[in-house]
Amino acid sequence: VGPEHLPTAKMLSLALFFPLVLLYSKLIDHVAKEMVIYLLVFTYGTMGFFFVWAFYHPTIGLENTLMSSSRTIGWAFFVFVESYIALMLSLYWSFVNDVTTTESAKSGYGLLVFGSQFGGFMFSLLGSSLTANTALYAKRSPLIILICVSSFFLIAVITFLLKHVVSEKNLESYEERLNRKEPGKPQKKSVGFLDGLKVLVTHPYVAGIFGLIFFQEVTSAVMNYQMIRTAKAIYVDGGVFTKFMFDYALAVQGIACLFGLVGTSFFQRRFGIKFCIIAFPTLLGSFIAFYFLSPSLSAIVCVMLIARAMHYALNQPAKEVLYIPTSRNIKFKSKAWIDMFGMRFSKAAGQIINKLPMTNLVGGIVLSLIGIWIVLAGALGNYFRKTVANKELIE
Repeated sequence: VGPEHLPTAKMLSLALFFPLVLLYSKLIDHVAKEMVIYLLVFTYGTMGFFFVWAFYHPTIGLENTLMSSSRTIGWAFFVFVESYIALMLSLYWSFVNDVTTTESAKSGYGLLVFGSQFGGFMFSLLGSSLTANTALYAKRSPLIILICVSSFFLIAVITFLLKHVVSEKNLESYEERLNRKEPGKPQKKSVGFLDGLKVLVTHPYVAGIFGLIFFQEVTSAVMNYQMIRTAKAIYVDGGVFTKFMFDYALAVQGIACLFGLVGTSFFQRRFGIKFCIIAFPTLLGSFIAFYFLSPSLSAIVCVMLIARAMHYALNQPAKEVLYIPTSRNIKFKSKAWIDMFGMRFSKAAGQIINKLPMTNLVGGIVLSLIGIWIVLAGALGNYFRKTVANKELIE
């Protein structure tokens, strides 16, 4: 389709996420969490196999190298990937946060980060190898998608084993543990779809978590567009550009994997959650300032390596820990709004900035947002620490 249409695609996809969040919220209310995972795996697996066929097709697929905004399959695949990431990641972290204590998260989330980034590293290594011969781009790319989509079904297998092997006591939520200690406390009723949004808007703590994601996603959207636009201008051929992106992904996953193994749990245990959510934007802001002072492909790649790797290994697990002392309705309803609709809203806001013609203006806006981000992270870290210390539940 063309990288110049990426801002439009992200803004248009925002409208599609409203019905997705509605459907997700209804499923969470009426269907067991593991059944929601099975349903998503089946749905996206089926759609994924369709895209494999479509990309192999000589007319609508990748053998047709004509770049045009009328290539519908490109737009559809973009929505497919964005929605899969939003739904599955939100559901996964909601489930993990619901059955994890703040103490075990400090030692265990590092291992989760390592596992996810190691998987990403191995897949990026495979993709980099398969795209080494750029002349085979039209044949190898659908094969990569086929391997990826096939792995979706392993998620369902792991979920099935988890449900049938791990004891119910070990799957008890933070909220259930508090209620067990206070048996006379009245139980909260399940909130509806729009109530999840209301909690997000009216509760300072939940709104603060959204703020962290908003600033992170806006910054990421702006800098990612800068990198893609710069790289595409240098690597015009689709195969060469794809090889560059896989090599970049391999570096990101490698750094995140190493940090997740030795750094995530260490920083959470040694310095606390507040330090982690402040350190990330501070470090990122320093690299972004360097890029806007001396813009180049190598500089923006360095920025994105820091942004992606440190987000996965430092910011993401720390941000997820913030959900642990919240009610299940916040974890599964308000979090759905944040991770699906709110995250897409943030990306769309970033694309508005991308449409500005002046690089210096873009840099000034991004650095200003990072300043606000750091202040918010400090306040949210204090709130979290006080809540856990007092053994309270955020409802």
